[in-house]
Amino acid sequence: MKVTELKNNLKQGNLSNVYLITGKEQVFIKEIQKSFKEIMSAEEREMNFSNFDLEEVSIADLINEAISAPFFGERRLVFAQHPYFLTGEKTKNVIEQNVDLLIKYIQDPTPSTILVIFASYDKLDARKKITKQLKKLATVVDAGQMEGPVLNRTIKADLNKAGYEIEPAALELLINKTKGNYSLITNQLDKLKLYSLQTKKIDQTAVNELVPQSLEDNVFDLTTQILNKNIYKAEELYNQFLLQKIDPILLVAIIISQLRLLIQIQILSEKGLSEGTIAKNLRLNPYRVKYSYRQAKSLNRKRLQVMYSDCVNLDYQIKSGQGDKELLFDLFIAKHA
Repeated sequence: MKVTELKNNLKQGNLSNVYLITGKEQVFIKEIQKSFKEIMSAEEREMNFSNFDLEEVSIADLINEAISAPFFGERRLVFAQHPYFLTGEKTKNVIEQNVDLLIKYIQDPTPSTILVIFASYDKLDARKKITKQLKKLATVVDAGQMEGPVLNRTIKADLNKAGYEIEPAALELLINKTKGNYSLITNQLDKLKLYSLQTKKIDQTAVNELVPQSLEDNVFDLTTQILNKNIYKAEELYNQFLLQKIDPILLVAIIISQLRLLIQIQILSEKGLSEGTIAKNLRLNPYRVKYSYRQAKSLNRKRLQVMYSDCVNLDYQIKSGQGDKELLFDLFIAKHA
């Protein structure tokens, strides 16, 4: 179920007793939480709403709350956050949970209680019994990132409601700079709308000036200048990183990741895989793959592999103290740019 369908169901009073919210898009999660709370009056929420962090509170306490009769109201609303036991991740400093209690509850939930479990993780462990039972018995709502045309249409619709429009090139740049993260995009739109208050049209200049690039994107620019053998621009970008007190070790780690991705894209695209399939196989943000896909097509594989190998060696040299890290990185730029 999508977020829009859930909101419509809640407004119409079509309620389930157990919901599983998957995905990490914070804008959607906040909308979902607000929509659930709105099915109760402020007075009812005061007496019948509870929010549990399952990294700190036991499932037994959660269930005790869920089976309790509501006070002076029709229903009880219970949020369960951070159900780490639905993933395959190893989480430190969390309490041990008896998931069998939760399995037993969702098989026969209290009719007057609405239990909403927020699983804001990249991936759930589908092999676990608790995950299988939740997907089978709970109403599952997708609060994950939007992609492609859906994201484009949503941004345009949001702006149209406010009386704004955005140029196609500006929209593409905004999505690239935010890696298609709708929460980040909505945060940036307030600034962009204010900047374009007179014209009501957001252009590429506005996005360039107001939407900051991530460190990864800035390092991507550095990598691109090295690959393009533009040593002067590469040195200028590197010096900017040093002025910002960004450790060369971090730069090396990001460049290694970027070069590895470029090589992987080349290999997988030669096998006939599309951008979307590559992103899915590598479990990466589609916009990161799209951004790198164009560059990978024009680069020499052997050169990428040599640069990757030298970068891994540079990482070893820095971490083993074989020289000044700033100088070693500078020499790496000089060699490859």
